[in-house]
Amino acid sequence: PNASFTYQGATLVCEDGSTKTITGKTFNMSECNSNTTVYPTWKKNDKYLFQVNQISPNLTFSQTLVDVGGTVKFQSSFDSNGYRYYYQLSNPQGSWSRLQMGSASAIDMTDYNNISMVTWCTDKANVLIGITKSRSTWMQSPTGVSNADGGVYGLGVSSSVSERIAINCNVQKYTGNWYIGVQRLYTNSFNYNYCNVDSILLDGITYSYTNRGV
Repeated sequence: PNASFTYQGATLVCEDGSTKTITGKTFNMSECNSNTTVYPTWKKNDKYLFQVNQISPNLTFSQTLVDVGGTVKFQSSFDSNGYRYYYQLSNPQGSWSRLQMGSASAIDMTDYNNISMVTWCTDKANVLIGITKSRSTWMQSPTGVSNADGGVYGLGVSSSVSERIAINCNVQKYTGNWYIGVQRLYTNSFNYNYCNVDSILLDGITYSYTNRGV
């Protein structure tokens, strides 16, 4: 593993098939009293693409697709903690619309098992997060059919401004470069309702004796 992984201990496998777990980098051969195979445990480091009030975006998102009068906009403003970073998907005309933002560049999904997004909305809205091969591809159709380009999508529903929800998308079987998309589905969005995205996190896979990547 390279510098983007963190060592988390190892599993010792003895000739008789028994196993011992260590948390450090050294062990006593008497743990097995026989030939020993060592399987280190390595975790791909988690990667925040941004985090409200803490981490500025290291992967820029922008509007990619929109129906009717929706827009998506990135906002930053000062508060007591410094810069406040978040992405906002809004319906400025208060009309039924579907809109999607996507990462400006593709990111390698290899060694990540999950995308997690924290969001909240000012109305009851359906929000999706997932991956696509193209920034010009809708993640989901108005009838609820997921795009068949290989991406997978997690669905969440937020019903009030005070409710923050975490939406997860399992990407463990995907490798290579993908665009990350966030979609606000059709809602009757009156009074300039919107959804704020507070963070997007890539969760790294842990490779160990029981999960050897095969």
